Amino acid sequence: MFLNGFVDRRIEAATLHFTRKAARRRGLIVWLPLIILLFCTASVLAQRHTPQTIVSTRSGLVQGVVQGQLRAFRGIPYAAPPIGNLRWRPPAPVVPWDGVRDASTFGPLCPQFDASGRLRGSEDCLTLNIFTAASRQTHHEPVMVFFHGGGNARGSGSQPSFDNPLLATRGAIVVTAEYRLGILGQFVHPALRAENGGTSGNYLLMDMIAALRWVRDNIDAFGGDPDRVMVFGQSAGSYETEALLASPAAQGLFATAGMESGSIPSGQSMSQDDMQAAHAPLAARVGCDGAPDVLACLRAVPALTLVTNQAGLPFNLTIEPDVLPVDPFDMIAQSGLPAPLLIGSNSAENSSAPDLNNPLDAAGYEARIRAYFDPIGPGISDQVLALYPVTNYPTPWDALIDMGSDYDVTCETRSFAMAAARSRQQPVWRYLFTHRFENDPGLSILGPFHRAELFFVFGTLPVATDSDTAYVPTDAEIALSNRMMDYWVHFAAHGNPNGLGPVHWRRYNDESEPILELDDPPRRLSGYHVAQCNYLQTLPQP
Repeated sequence: MFLNGFVDRRIEAATLHFTRKAARRRGLIVWLPLIILLFCTASVLAQRHTPQTIVSTRSGLVQGVVQGQLRAFRGIPYAAPPIGNLRWRPPAPVVPWDGVRDASTFGPLCPQFDASGRLRGSEDCLTLNIFTAASRQTHHEPVMVFFHGGGNARGSGSQPSFDNPLLATRGAIVVTAEYRLGILGQFVHPALRAENGGTSGNYLLMDMIAALRWVRDNIDAFGGDPDRVMVFGQSAGSYETEALLASPAAQGLFATAGMESGSIPSGQSMSQDDMQAAHAPLAARVGCDGAPDVLACLRAVPALTLVTNQAGLPFNLTIEPDVLPVDPFDMIAQSGLPAPLLIGSNSAENSSAPDLNNPLDAAGYEARIRAYFDPIGPGISDQVLALYPVTNYPTPWDALIDMGSDYDVTCETRSFAMAAARSRQQPVWRYLFTHRFENDPGLSILGPFHRAELFFVFGTLPVATDSDTAYVPTDAEIALSNRMMDYWVHFAAHGNPNGLGPVHWRRYNDESEPILELDDPPRRLSGYHVAQCNYLQTLPQP
C-alpha cells in the first residue's frame, strides 16, 4: 500500500508538473501574437518619433542631421557641376553616387565677391538644402522653395538668415538653393547662341528650374507634397520668381509664388542682342579675344578669374527663345498669372544709417532731389518735393529714404501687383512690411530695411544683427514672426494666406488696393502712397 501510494503521488506530481507546463505553453501560445503586436507597435511608434536622417533620393542616399527642432539636409546636388565643357550650358543631370552621402553641411557658394568683398566660391555649387520639423514625420506637407537675392551677382541659400529656419516647424518643408551668378549665370555670346540653337543667357533661371524639377521628383521622400510647391524669392530672387511665372519651361513645377521686395518693370529684361553687346568686353579682359576658339578659351579660364573681370557688365534677365521668350511683366499683364501670388515690399527699402556727425538738413534734402531729378526734365523735382515734403517726416533723411524706397522698389511692386490682379485669373495678396527692430539701436535706426522681413518669415530673428551678439527679439516680435510664418505657410498650403493669422488678409485688386501692413499688430490698409506712385511711375525707371 505504501509503495502504491508513493507511486500514485509521484504520478500525480508528474502529471501536475506537465499539466502546468503545458498550460504555460498554451498561455504563451495565446499571448505570443499579442506580445509580438505590442513590440511591433512600439517599434513603429519609436520610428515615428525618431526623425529619419537617412533618406533615399533618385541619385542616392543622403544623411542629414537633427538640430534642435529641425531635421536638416544640406548640400544635396540637384544638377551636375557646370564645369569644363558644361560651363554656360543647361544644367546636366546629377551623377548618382554609391553609399550614403553626407548632407550635414552646406555646399560651396557659387563664385562671387561676397558682402565683405572677398572672392569666394566654386563652380561645383548647384546644391540645395532641405529643412523639416524634427518632431513631426507626416507626409504631403507643402514645400517652400526659396531663391536668395544679391543682384544676380552674389548671395547664397546658406546665409544665416535662411539656416535652421523655424518656418519649417510651422507645417511646411523649406528648401533653399544655389544658382549660378554673375557672368557665369548670364553670359550671352554669339558662339554660345550658335552652339545652343540660337539661345544664350539665363543659366541661372535654368538652374532654378532644375532645382524645382529635383524637388518635384524627390521631395516626397522627405515628407513633402510635390503638388503643393511654393516658389518664392527676395530682391533678385523675386525678379527670378517673376520670370518663372512667365517661363513656359517652369510651368507645372509650382502651385503658388511669392515675390518679396523686387519686380521687373516692363522693358527692363534685355534682348539677346543687347546683352551680347554688353558682354562683348569679357573675352578681351581675360585674353581670349584672339583665340582660334574663343568659346573653348573662355571655358578654360578659371571661374574666379571670370568673376574678377565681370565688373560693369549687366546681369539682367535675357529675352531668349527657350526659357524666357517674352517680357515677363508684359506677359503677366496680358495673360494673367499661372498661380496665386503673394507679393510685397518694405517701407524703407533704400535705408542706410544716417551720418549722425553731419546730419542731412532740409536744404541738403532738396539739393539731392534736384541733383537726381532735374536732368530728367523740368518741373519734376518740384513735383517730387511736393509729394514728399520734408515737414511730413521726423528728419530730412527719413524723407529721402521714403522717396527712394518708393521709386526703386515699392512703386514697382505695386505696378506688378496691379497688372497681375487686373486679369482676375489668379488671386493676389499684397503686403507692406513696416516693422522697426525694437531691441537693437543699430537695426532700429534703419527702419524696415531691405531684407528685414526675411528674419521674420524664416523665423531666424537671433541672426538679424551682423554682430557676434545674437539679437534678442521682444515678445511682440516673436508673435509677429509667428503670424508671418503662418500666413506664408497657409498660402503655400492653400493658395490663400488666411486661416491662422489674427487679421484677415484681403485679396488685392487694382481699385481699392487692399494691403496687409505687417507690424505689431498687423492692420489692413486701403492703398499706400497711391499719389506718389502714380507720379513716379510716369518717370524713367531707376
